[in-house]
Amino acid sequence: MVAFRFDESKFRALSFTPSSNRVFHDGCVYSDSGRLCFSKPLENVIRVTESPTGGRLPQELSLGDYRVSLYPRVTVRKANRVVFEEWDPSGPETSWGANRPFVDPLFIGPPRTEPWTNYRTIVTGKLTCSDGRLCSSFAVSLRPGEPIYGLGEHFGHVNKRGQEFITWAGDVPSTPSYATYVPVPFIWSPRGWGILVNTYSPVYFDLGKASYDRLLIVTREPLDLYIILGTPKEILKALYQLTGAPKAPPPKWSFGFWQSKCAYNTQEEVLSVAREFRARGYPADVIHIDPPWEGNWRKYRCDTVDFEWDTSAFPDPKGMVEELHRLGFRLSLWINPYIEPGTRLWSRLERYMVKSKLGGLATPAADCQRREGAGLVDLTDPEGFNAFKQALKDLVLPYADVIKADYGEAVPEEADFRNGMSGEQAHNYYPVLYMRAVYEATLEAKGYGIVWGRSGSTGVWQYPLNWGGDVPSSWEGLRQAIRGLLSYHASGALFASFDVGGFIGRPSDELYLRFLQAGIMVSHVRAHGVTDREPWKYSPRETLAALRLRYRLLPYIYSEAWRSIEERVPLVRPLPLEHPDDPNVYDIDDEFYLGSSLLVAPIVEEGATGRAVYLPQGKWVDMFTGTTYEGGRWVTITYDSLDKFPLLVRENSVIPMLSADVDHVPEGLFSPVEFHAFKVVDVEYPYYDDGLRAAVRCRGGRCSVDRMPADVKYAFVYHD
Repeated sequence: MVAFRFDESKFRALSFTPSSNRVFHDGCVYSDSGRLCFSKPLENVIRVTESPTGGRLPQELSLGDYRVSLYPRVTVRKANRVVFEEWDPSGPETSWGANRPFVDPLFIGPPRTEPWTNYRTIVTGKLTCSDGRLCSSFAVSLRPGEPIYGLGEHFGHVNKRGQEFITWAGDVPSTPSYATYVPVPFIWSPRGWGILVNTYSPVYFDLGKASYDRLLIVTREPLDLYIILGTPKEILKALYQLTGAPKAPPPKWSFGFWQSKCAYNTQEEVLSVAREFRARGYPADVIHIDPPWEGNWRKYRCDTVDFEWDTSAFPDPKGMVEELHRLGFRLSLWINPYIEPGTRLWSRLERYMVKSKLGGLATPAADCQRREGAGLVDLTDPEGFNAFKQALKDLVLPYADVIKADYGEAVPEEADFRNGMSGEQAHNYYPVLYMRAVYEATLEAKGYGIVWGRSGSTGVWQYPLNWGGDVPSSWEGLRQAIRGLLSYHASGALFASFDVGGFIGRPSDELYLRFLQAGIMVSHVRAHGVTDREPWKYSPRETLAALRLRYRLLPYIYSEAWRSIEERVPLVRPLPLEHPDDPNVYDIDDEFYLGSSLLVAPIVEEGATGRAVYLPQGKWVDMFTGTTYEGGRWVTITYDSLDKFPLLVRENSVIPMLSADVDHVPEGLFSPVEFHAFKVVDVEYPYYDDGLRAAVRCRGGRCSVDRMPADVKYAFVYHD
């Protein structure tokens, strides 16, 4: 991980005199040491940028309903740490819009009608970092008990308050809480604000660890960030407007079950597993082959690539793919971006390789690949980007229906990219370009967009989807997988997954089942690990029931996936995203919503047949037993068998389901469909399928459907 140390005792605040307490006509305020500039790219967003410059004539800037002004203040230090001195509200006043929050470079707060104690002090300044560079800092006062979410896919507590992080992508097989495959310099609070730091360079976040009442952000570059105001959902919508979002969900078949392990070694083994799924009646849609499909991997065992089949183990790839398709399976193939020297792929891409500032070509910052002298295609170069895409379309996508894009986190700091970025600046950016290249190549070759990726950073959610990497096969690994997923969704991901069973080790029957029950309730579900992960090898009756439940729910899951696209909200939602005003949900790491109506509480303790569940306000119906619970409180829910777990439906909800079991996702529109209406009174539910947006309307406890095609059979099932 990149070193990131600084000396707070040498903090120097950006100071502004009383004569410069107005925003100038160019949108900036000036001091002797530099300027802060403000703009309003979106209705609820203020952009703050910093740069050195001289002075200008004063003129106040109006940002719609917001006014930006500076006030002289004193920054005090205690024990060599920057702390805050409260602003005196009897000082200069500022303009307010009706019922709108107030933002300026020193204060962020709610409407003027609320107490002054709710306002946030913001301090900007400079710190000397350990490499001698002058770093920029941005500090915000935090309120007691205020939670913070975001920062990407982290496997510790979803509420990041009291922790510190550096946004640096890494290969983190043991998933410690400080490490991540997908760092995102974005945070938000359910108290109505968020901050996106506009950089892929490493950023340091102290979220109340050194001083519990202070959030500190430190960058090695001039400040460039967005302050976003609103509810959590409004903050995420603004994030998508700033960074992009997918235009469609992944293809329908991808929401079925994916079967994998590390690794299937031969063509016969792959086909044997596919046939056994069909013979046993277990539904599944995708089979994945890890590195052994490549001859290069068998030769070097070093996870470098040449995109060529090992024909000794896979003698007829085309025939294998045709047989998988006949059985109703799609094929997933593994790749990474580390190109093996001396191969035909190397010859094809060599002139696009990343250079090193030390001379020659840059090699991945990973021991095995570095020993091999592997190369990285410079994806910041449009020609290199397109050449890599074309290699995928020529060599991989004639066989693969989807590509697993592994690794990507090993850009070395000495790299020198053609767009001018250093290795440090591009370290987190390269995985985003890598996922984009695979996604676009698939879209152009197949007509649909999808990638099964591991690494990324800001904006990678435009190219769904990522899975949670190599979590251990343990009960703590299960909890880590769920926390990592929720942390990533809180940071902007619309779709995501994790390895059912965990990657490292062999799970017990009970652990595999609990992994699977959690996995079927997220956007995508794949079993994968270093040992066998076929579901019939672990509690076959219960795993079959779990997979059949997943497939019955596919009309709901896929409809909600389209709603995620249309409404710009994650398919899987941490509870604070839905209930920002309920402090009871702030520290819940293992409950979540799947779509708008299903509350999921996986069982994550060995030997448990139930658990305590927090139910938000309203009435909730247990999907397995039909029991109705009153919300706004904790309840203990237990079952008499392992095939059940807390899965609850919000009152006044409609859940579309398949009316019969299937062994893979059917072609065309879902049919026949049952619309399960739970305690409906007055509700309108938008039902999506490919090219379809029907409307389910319920009045007085009974429902109807508008705009449903005549060839789709449907019925209503009422749960009063």
